[in-house]
Formats: sequence, C-alpha cells, structure tokens
Amino acid sequence: MHLALLHDGRPALLRVEGPVGAKAALFFHPFPLHADVWEELLLSCAAQGLCAAALDAPGFGGTPPLGEPLTMETIARFGAAALDALGVTRASIVGNSMGGYAAMAFMRLFPERVSSMTLIATKASADLSAAKAAREEQARAVLLRGPPAVLDVLLPRVLARAPAEELRQRVEALAARATVQGLADALRGMALRPDSLDEMSRWRVPTLVLAGAEDALMPLTDLKIMASAIPGARMEIIDGAGHLPYLDRPVEVAALLTAHLLARD
Repeated sequence: MHLALLHDGRPALLRVEGPVGAKAALFFHPFPLHADVWEELLLSCAAQGLCAAALDAPGFGGTPPLGEPLTMETIARFGAAALDALGVTRASIVGNSMGGYAAMAFMRLFPERVSSMTLIATKASADLSAAKAAREEQARAVLLRGPPAVLDVLLPRVLARAPAEELRQRVEALAARATVQGLADALRGMALRPDSLDEMSRWRVPTLVLAGAEDALMPLTDLKIMASAIPGARMEIIDGAGHLPYLDRPVEVAALLTAHLLARD
C-alpha cells in the first residue's frame, strides 16, 4: 500500500509492505530512482513478517520537489516522519548510494530510533571540492537541458555488465519519475553532506555493508574503509552485481538482508 505523509507541512509518499505494527525496516532509495526500486526486497521482508517501508525522497516518484538543496538530513527527517506515521519507535535502516548518505544522516539525528543498519553501495566520505563542483555543474545542466543531461551518463553505469534488456528498461522507467528540480536539488544536497567516517566508530548497532563486485560508480575500497570503521560490521561483496546489487542479484541479496533484519531486536 501507499501512504501520504506530511513533514513540516510538505507531503511525501511512502510505500509499505507487510503488517503495520510488526518489526520494521525503513528503506532510503538511490539517486535518481524512487521507492519502487526496492520492490523485491520489500516483498521479501513482508513475506518474513516484517513491516517494510520505502520513502520517495522529495522530487522523486510521488513526492514533489522542495526547490532547494535536498540535504541528507532533510531526507532523514522525512524518514522519521514516516516511522511516526507507522507508529514505529525503532526500525532497521537500509540505504543505497544517496540513500546510504540519508541513512548516515538518520543515525546522526535519530540514533535512538535505529535498531540495525544496512548500507549498500555507498560511502562515508564527503565530496571534495572537485566533486562538489561537478555536482553543481550537473545540477545546472539538468535545469537547463532536462534529465538526459544527467541520466544519459549515469544510468548505463548502475547495473552490472550486460544487463538483461528488461532490467535496463525497468531502471530507465524508475528514473523517468525523477523531476528536473528534484534531480538538481538532490545533486546540490549530496554535495553538502559531511564526512561520516569518524562518527561510525561510535555506532553500536549491527551493521551489514553490501557491495557489488562490478560497481562502476562506488569504489570497493570506499566500502571496505567504511565497513572497517564500524565496530562489528559485516561486509558482503556480491559477485555479478553493480551499483544496485538487489536488482542484479535479487535472491542472494534478499536472503542476506532478511537474515540480517530478522536477527536483530
């Protein structure tokens, strides 16, 4: 089902699978997609008796854009509002790429609401000046020329080598629901995120780090550094998977994730 929620007077769309009131997991999606990218994982969680919820960040899917930089803290606060709407005090947090940045922000803002963490194809480091400049250039380009200015370069790199045509088309369809303003806002917001590496040494929740062995966007070294910084973190590298390993290897990732979620209080 889909739920509409409000945070600070702004609407957002939340997809929910599984029994409300059950042990919960909250998913933050990657740029430039939306909550439906998690479909298989949400249904796998629901089949195990979990309440799995995925938020459309502002400017993506069914949530309107903000018209200002979409900081990772803003996405995290929408996530907290989603948990409030579900009547959930604590949840397992799952984030991929940009969603991983939002998950780290959620941990900074609401550590008492996190029961476990799963970080997929993301990194803890902040953008350096060159990366920030590149994001600003992309934001201006997408506002001037539309989504193809970013998507034409990015989308061919998010899946593993030689993806099935059906999967490629699915990713393109998901990206097609990103708004021009939402893309620009998110690019500018990601450039503002802080470094999270030092604070990870203070995390005290069970953490799973998932990496795609064929990820063309997120260096494996960055994920290894992140996993090493988190006490007790478990890292899994998914063969034959890219930046969205749960799409390239859905059965394998679903088994790893649901086992992680079900093992935690």
